[in-house]
Amino acid sequence: MTNAYSIAELMATAIAREMRDDDFAAIGTASEIPLCGIRLAQKTHAPNMWFIYGGCGALNSKNPKLVEMAADFRNLTGAEYRAPLADLIDFEFTGRFSVLCFGGMQIDQYGNVNITNIGDYAHPKVRGPGSIGLPFMGSVKRTVLYVQHHHARLFVPKVDFISGPGFVQDPDLEQYRSPWAKGTSAVITPLAVLDFETPDRRMRLRSIHPGQTVESVQAATGFELVVDGGTVPVTAIPTADQLKIIREEIDTTGVLQRLIA
Repeated sequence: MTNAYSIAELMATAIAREMRDDDFAAIGTASEIPLCGIRLAQKTHAPNMWFIYGGCGALNSKNPKLVEMAADFRNLTGAEYRAPLADLIDFEFTGRFSVLCFGGMQIDQYGNVNITNIGDYAHPKVRGPGSIGLPFMGSVKRTVLYVQHHHARLFVPKVDFISGPGFVQDPDLEQYRSPWAKGTSAVITPLAVLDFETPDRRMRLRSIHPGQTVESVQAATGFELVVDGGTVPVTAIPTADQLKIIREEIDTTGVLQRLIA
């Protein structure tokens, strides 16, 4: 096994590093990348973590194929339990989940996420699927965001609609955040890993992926990123052992090798 990897595999290993041994995670639709990251963490440094598919309620699925839909019955393969929807909502609202993985149509400099509409709400340019589970970003312990594209139309100074709250900078909204909710811990993109480890909770460039520069990531972002110091580290690439686990045990049909061009 060589260390030749795809961008999606690199993102999955970056997400795996965000997971802890005592985590209870949840994922939804179009979650091939975070699912791979979670299962990789289970098979390496976090064997005691749990995860649930939000669509079908499968706990710790053992499906060796990555499928797009969280509600796909194949995700029940090898599952230890199937939780009903009412339990999933209870887990989200009461902080039972320690981490949720979400994406969005827009993400702003404070980590607020929009998946509802682009443009005026009454007359949108783009209508999304609605907020779905994103409002629970305010009631889970932390969130990991991921996107399959990185450009200035997605990373905007201010989202058109807050589907999921990041660090909203609005006391009227912040009062609804659960006391245990710590906000978004990381944003994983095809170009970089970002976080909000700044005094004002603005997005910071934590690491750049191989082949990228601070300038190339900034040019693809619609607001000024926080950059600490002079040199931003390069994101660690997948090891040969990680790739072997991904390709032989988690993603046996090679979805992540062709997911991002």
